[in-house]
Amino acid sequence: MTSEPSSLPTHDPERSAELLRANIRELGTMLGNIIREQWGDDFYDLVEDVRQSTIRLREQPDADEQDRLFDRLSEASLEQVTRLVRAFTIYFHLANTVEQHHRVGPAGAHPEHEMGAVLRRALDSGATREDIALLAQRTHVRPVFTAHPTEAARRSILTKLQSLDRELDIWNAAMTSDRERQRSRQRVAEMITGLLQTDELRRDRPEPLDEARNVIYYLEQLFDHLVIDAVDAHNEALHEAGIPLCASAPLRFGTWVGGDRDGNPFVTTEVTRDVIGLQSERALRLLQDQVRDVAAELSQSMQLVQIADELRESLERDRELQPDVYPRYARLNAEEPYRLKCAHIYHRLENMRAVARSWEEPSGPVYTEASQLVDDLLVMQRSLNAQGGTRIARGALSRLVTNVQAFGFTLAQMDIREDSEVTNRVIGELVDRVDEAGLPLVEHSDEDRAARLSTEVSNPRTLGSPAVPHSEETHRVLGLLDMVGSIQDRYGVDTVDTWIISMTGHSADLLAVLVLAKEVGLIDPTADVARLKVVPLFETIDDLRTAASIMDAYWSDPVVRRIIALQGGVAEVMVGYSDSCKDGGITTSQWELYRAQMSLRDTARQHGISLTLFHGRGGSVGRGGGPTRDGILAQPSATIDGRIKLTEQGEVISDHWGNRRIAASQLDLLLASVTEASLLHLEPHHSPAFHERWFGTMDQISDTAYGKYRTLVEREGFVQYFLHATPVEELGGMNIGSRPARRRGDISGLSGLRAIPWVFGWTQSRQIVPGWYGLGTALEAAEQEDLVEIIDEMHVSWSFFQSLISNVEMTLVKTDMGIARRYVRELVDPNLHAIFEDIEQEHDRTLAQIMRITRQDGLLAEQPVLQRTLRVRDPYIDPLNYLQIALLKRQRSHADREEDGLEHRALLLTINGIAAGLKNTG
Repeated sequence: MTSEPSSLPTHDPERSAELLRANIRELGTMLGNIIREQWGDDFYDLVEDVRQSTIRLREQPDADEQDRLFDRLSEASLEQVTRLVRAFTIYFHLANTVEQHHRVGPAGAHPEHEMGAVLRRALDSGATREDIALLAQRTHVRPVFTAHPTEAARRSILTKLQSLDRELDIWNAAMTSDRERQRSRQRVAEMITGLLQTDELRRDRPEPLDEARNVIYYLEQLFDHLVIDAVDAHNEALHEAGIPLCASAPLRFGTWVGGDRDGNPFVTTEVTRDVIGLQSERALRLLQDQVRDVAAELSQSMQLVQIADELRESLERDRELQPDVYPRYARLNAEEPYRLKCAHIYHRLENMRAVARSWEEPSGPVYTEASQLVDDLLVMQRSLNAQGGTRIARGALSRLVTNVQAFGFTLAQMDIREDSEVTNRVIGELVDRVDEAGLPLVEHSDEDRAARLSTEVSNPRTLGSPAVPHSEETHRVLGLLDMVGSIQDRYGVDTVDTWIISMTGHSADLLAVLVLAKEVGLIDPTADVARLKVVPLFETIDDLRTAASIMDAYWSDPVVRRIIALQGGVAEVMVGYSDSCKDGGITTSQWELYRAQMSLRDTARQHGISLTLFHGRGGSVGRGGGPTRDGILAQPSATIDGRIKLTEQGEVISDHWGNRRIAASQLDLLLASVTEASLLHLEPHHSPAFHERWFGTMDQISDTAYGKYRTLVEREGFVQYFLHATPVEELGGMNIGSRPARRRGDISGLSGLRAIPWVFGWTQSRQIVPGWYGLGTALEAAEQEDLVEIIDEMHVSWSFFQSLISNVEMTLVKTDMGIARRYVRELVDPNLHAIFEDIEQEHDRTLAQIMRITRQDGLLAEQPVLQRTLRVRDPYIDPLNYLQIALLKRQRSHADREEDGLEHRALLLTINGIAAGLKNTG
């Protein structure tokens, strides 16, 4: 569901690959010429010499020659180092843009994955049209944009590269004239010159409002016809299959920016309010522009066509509520009722926009729910349909309805996320205040704590009192919940209706938030009020293993069941891929996530609850990454059922949504894949006997891999090894996110480091341990126990195992033990070198096992175009790794001196460049 590359389009892979290489060669030549022009012949010769040397060393490895190249780069001046890094980084930016451009291919390149084909296969497999219609009604796909700091490239760089994508259309079009092609090349040369003169590094760490503006940028592009086109295509496929169309859009968007305060002290209640204000201001402006488009199209005159009584009555109510609007438009539009209705809608939106950032009371009528605006639009649509205007009703008016349903008044629905420790401390303070004679809540057993809090959820009293001051933390949490209520009152309940609890360990953690929400009126089961969904996040191996039992206890509570019933009988559970991988390694993480989803599915069924799973995936395999469709279809049967939420993090956001064609393809793929999983994977595809055999084998593989992985990370000196063998300590200077890289305190163990820099650091040093370590030993042990036949059977027939092997294979392609060895040799205490020897041996085991299972003589041998695309990158990444090692060695060897700003800047540029070369950060 993320940014791991997939194979190039299959419409004509050889032709596509040749065109891709030709584009990259031409851009490389242009870059070289501009480097010569900007930085001189001598520097150009240096770049070419380094490039040719690394290509030669990749073709014919020579340890002595590698040492000489490393020494030469180590002795380069800081100006030369900085320019070398920038030259290779810009090359990767150009190459990445070309690859993105060619990735989608022409429309229809993957017809078997399109919605129409999915529906035909479903009908052929026995699904009824009624089944499909019911699924369409409940389909809810929500990509959630997060501020996780893994996008290393600045917006200034990304914007320039988007212009290159447009120019490539001109370059590759058969009908482009020589003159236009020459003009295009001139524009590209200007863009490359601009890249050379643009700083790749952010001077300051972005604040949450900066991150919000970044997400808004992508949401605006989606608003501009992309979602409309995706929904139209979805509905057209349903119509062609004879399925009644559903009334609501199947797509919504979410955001954590401004709402995720877990470990981020910079996300305050004021920030949450300001981000919502920023989002709403922009959403309302976009909606107003679209209302103008509708008014321009709906020029029907009462002299020629009548309107429905429903619309006439609606206009009369508008005139009473907005007496100042009618006189302003009556002279021109008195006989044009649809335009009058649009004028009233426009001014309601203007009243909302005028106070979006100030949070003052509006000066006139407003909408307080997006559904109210949809109702007004549907009144016009029904009137048009009744008076011979059905075609017109399907035009601009229908497109506006889609956007209102998909984006609401804030472009994206915000989730709040907070650590369970915080809310448990707050509820403890409040409960202890009214239970003065009793045992402090924190000292109760988890079961007693849950029982105590359950009674409090339905108790009409509040725990707080204005006469008794709260602690700062309690004041902050209650203030945030109060602000959530204010946002809901202004823009609708679903604008901010989800509170995610990090590190959920017991049902009492969930009940604590319900009681806190009750304090401010967001929850009151006695009055049928349930305006906040409380969502657990299970993100460690132990938490995943106990997730179903925790939810069973929670859902067994009658008060909780009442609240869920008020929320439509749908409950949401989030599973975290990053921390579970850091905790247990890739194999056990993936398997425990799979098992947890099955158990949660079964538990929800037992309670009569419809389950929505929220997948907290990152960009790299070590954080749950992999191709979108494969990830969705590899989930256990009946765990999607039309509903899915999934995070879009860091570099995944620009990779999926930065290019309009890729964004359009991603929307279509999400809808088609969710539909396919929901209709064609309702039941396991194989018999219980197969699953029993596969699950038992997978249990053994997971247990062995987990033991191997934990032995590594618990080994004496391991944390020191990680800190020294990677640039993780220096990542904080990248200023790529507002969230601190570390948890509270120093890094004294694995738990002190967040999952993102954990993967980021390993990736930079080309070890990429989180993406494969442990699997080789596990598969080798299984082989020794005569399980080879079962493992081969699993790889042929089980999508989960296929996805695991495929993702590990992709990670191994990017792993380079030769480069990793250089990091260790130059930077790590010799007493810790044995750790690398263990890592290298496990790498060789894993590689051998992947080759055996896939029946290949080389990684990605069955995808030669992708294999070549990735291999040609290595000689360009190598000098960046060499320079990074040299800079780390220089900086760390003089730790007591005052930091050299230019040296530190050069080091950060290498981090940026390697991220661009590997197309992964964390």
